[in-house]
Amino acid sequence: MKQRIQQQIWIAVLAVTFSIGVHAQQDVWESFDYPELNSFDMPELEIFEIDNGVRFYLVQDAELPLIDVTVLIRAGGVNIPDDKVGLNSLVGTVMRSGGTNEYPGDALNELLENRAAIIETQFGFTSGSATMNVLSEDFERLLPVFMDVLRQPAFPEPRIELAKTQQASLIARRNDEQGSVANREFQRIIYGEDSRYSRRVEYATLDNITREDMIDFHAQAVVGSNLMVGVTGNFDMEEMKTLLEQAFGDLPAGEQNELKFPEVDYEFEPGIYFVDKPDVNQSYILMGHIGGMRDNPDYAALQVMNRVLSGGFSSRLMQVVRSEMGLAYSVFGSYGSGVYFPGTFSAGVMTQSETTSEAINAIIAQIERIQQEPISEEELDQTKEQFLNTLVFQYPSISSVLRERMSNDYAGLPPDTFERLVEEVRQVTVADVQSVAQRYLRPDSLRILVVGNQAELGDQLQQYGDVQPIDITIPE
Repeated sequence: MKQRIQQQIWIAVLAVTFSIGVHAQQDVWESFDYPELNSFDMPELEIFEIDNGVRFYLVQDAELPLIDVTVLIRAGGVNIPDDKVGLNSLVGTVMRSGGTNEYPGDALNELLENRAAIIETQFGFTSGSATMNVLSEDFERLLPVFMDVLRQPAFPEPRIELAKTQQASLIARRNDEQGSVANREFQRIIYGEDSRYSRRVEYATLDNITREDMIDFHAQAVVGSNLMVGVTGNFDMEEMKTLLEQAFGDLPAGEQNELKFPEVDYEFEPGIYFVDKPDVNQSYILMGHIGGMRDNPDYAALQVMNRVLSGGFSSRLMQVVRSEMGLAYSVFGSYGSGVYFPGTFSAGVMTQSETTSEAINAIIAQIERIQQEPISEEELDQTKEQFLNTLVFQYPSISSVLRERMSNDYAGLPPDTFERLVEEVRQVTVADVQSVAQRYLRPDSLRILVVGNQAELGDQLQQYGDVQPIDITIPE
């Protein structure tokens, strides 16, 4: 009986398999009637500024009974002195976790949880933000709470110490993950160990940060001249403008922070660098050099070139290094173009220790290939289509589109930056891709970093020059 049932199951499986094969040959999917995608029309954007310099961006969206608020703050880690690296991150953490005198941290958590609301704060390298997401009916009730967190954080010492302890635990574990080590050290190889763009938090810099430092940082950051406020959601425009003017109107104007981005002193010189990590049985490889700036007229062509070389499963690195040669668990890359300072060009791979040099050579060969051989028209069309489709999904909501507009204004980019990129990508040609590859890629000057197991690697890296060891010991 059991054998008979098994036979019936196999017959059913074969029948389904045959059916699928027949349908595939007939391309039944081609006969489907696909509906047109709905067009996305951004609602009208209201922009206005009040006397103290706060600039507002308002968009009504009645689809859901929610209101989303984003305050973009002109302040960040770029201006922090070397001996207090990490100050900006601590301020962003404790503004929220410590709460205010009126709404201490635990009470604030309970209030927001009861209202299904979210308030968050953070300061990164180039900017900070405070965000709130609430039900429309709770907006007037919670706007004063949000303003209290933004303007009058208490910075209680116990929360500061807790935040420092959490940051110290991250320092203690920063060498655990192979990829984290590689990305961190690659930044230092490209920008330099003493560069502002490769600094890292250390125990000593944490110890140097005081509560007074945090209060001073906040006071200088949260003034009218440094704030941009975006609001989307289900609200009445005139009522919202009145509420915002009342909430932000008595902020001091202050002075706008000047974000100082040092120039990158970079020379195209090759090098091979190694981090010995005895607890792994594979190599994590990053190779590259300095990249470019976002305002480069060749930006669109560079992005298309980047996707041909390393943009996902259809890219050349993935198809050749992983699929054809079987050398990689993962392979990736990008030509970075920074808004405030140059990005980096990098290509990377995770591979078995014994195939480290083979994987390096395979990536270099693909970089040289895209310089020497024009890509096909079919490859260009496919890449552009994929890229443009990807761009669409970067902005899935009205609030995300509004934040992008605010970010462009913050960085001094034109309001129609996205639309320009779409049009410029459409105009990229085969010749453009080869031209930018030849002008901006330097396979002869790659700085190669390997994080791997020396005992398993042997002498594979000697062919790339004198290997420079990197010490990742964490300073006490």
